[in-house]
Amino acid sequence: MLSRRIDADDVATFARLSGDYNELHIDEEFAARTEFSERVVHGFLHASLLSALIGTRLPGRGALYVSQALEFTRPVFIGDIVEARATIEKIDEETRLVTLGTQIHKADGTCVLRGTALVKVLRLTEPAPVPKDAPAMPRIRLLEDRTALVTGSSRGIGRAIARLLAAQGASVWINYRRSRTAAESLEREIIDRGGRCHLIGADVTDETDVRRLAEEIGGQGGLDILVHNAGPRIRSAPFSDLSWSDLSTAHEEIVGSAFRVTKALLPALKQSKGKIITILTSASLGRTAHNWLPYVAAKAALLAMGKNLAQELGPQGVTVNMISPSMIDTDLTANIPDRVRQAMVSRTPLRRLATAEDVAGAVLLLASPYASFISGENLLVTGGETMI
Repeated sequence: MLSRRIDADDVATFARLSGDYNELHIDEEFAARTEFSERVVHGFLHASLLSALIGTRLPGRGALYVSQALEFTRPVFIGDIVEARATIEKIDEETRLVTLGTQIHKADGTCVLRGTALVKVLRLTEPAPVPKDAPAMPRIRLLEDRTALVTGSSRGIGRAIARLLAAQGASVWINYRRSRTAAESLEREIIDRGGRCHLIGADVTDETDVRRLAEEIGGQGGLDILVHNAGPRIRSAPFSDLSWSDLSTAHEEIVGSAFRVTKALLPALKQSKGKIITILTSASLGRTAHNWLPYVAAKAALLAMGKNLAQELGPQGVTVNMISPSMIDTDLTANIPDRVRQAMVSRTPLRRLATAEDVAGAVLLLASPYASFISGENLLVTGGETMI
């Protein structure tokens, strides 16, 4: 339940934003000559209270309007207090769609609007909370005095990787594109636990941003570990609905970004005899993922690029390895139905989905001194679901 008093400023603001300057809403003299005798509030102004109700109360955060049937039953006037209400009528757990009965009443109980809303509850992943009694940074750390860059590290897998590398002594560059708030929260988390990190906002698909990123990192002393993690949200579609631009866009965002960042930072990595680690997906191996053609084709190309680079850069002391995790509960896979998730769990010997921390552990392994003679490999983090 949510209520508010509608005043003249609300009506004026709504008219300006919507472009609806109907005299019945904004002209006192005109309205006085009508059967209503006074200005009538735009119907969609008080109907917008339903959006606030659904987005903040029921279902709340992560709710997305799909449809709304409306019937305006009584007029609302300036000065009226209106109250929005919603009741759950149906929940479809498979699609995460919720059907709501919606109503708006005046303070005296008069119903001015009723209808039915269809709302999708989005699956949101939250960073794993740090326990209050979490230990400080370990005394013996595998990456002491190393510097690492993790692209796309404000959320999900990248966040877990950056956190673990910092815990193991690395000074970590936290790269983000839009999620500065999330990146800043990770920065505070690392620093509060005694780690070292820097924020660097950059779009790794943009040549100018990548050049600036490389210059800033180079100006701070170089790089030892490069983790390619940034990637676009997965678009699921059958082949018949795809165009070549869908594939070329995926290659540009996935392969192109890794190509640009690698090329820009390669001088620093050659100097440090560093390590390049690329996050791929097991969906591009063996039995692939249904309807993920652009994504898996680009990831497969990235695998080929990594192996080629491992051959070329090996003589210069740079190792290049890949990690292919199975399905992980992150923002990129939030739209995957629960039945698909359960099917994955049922055919995985360890009987669970992979976590971002599982992938971070594999990155630490390949970034550590204990992997100095491993190059050109693709490490599977699949709980046994994929065996090659």
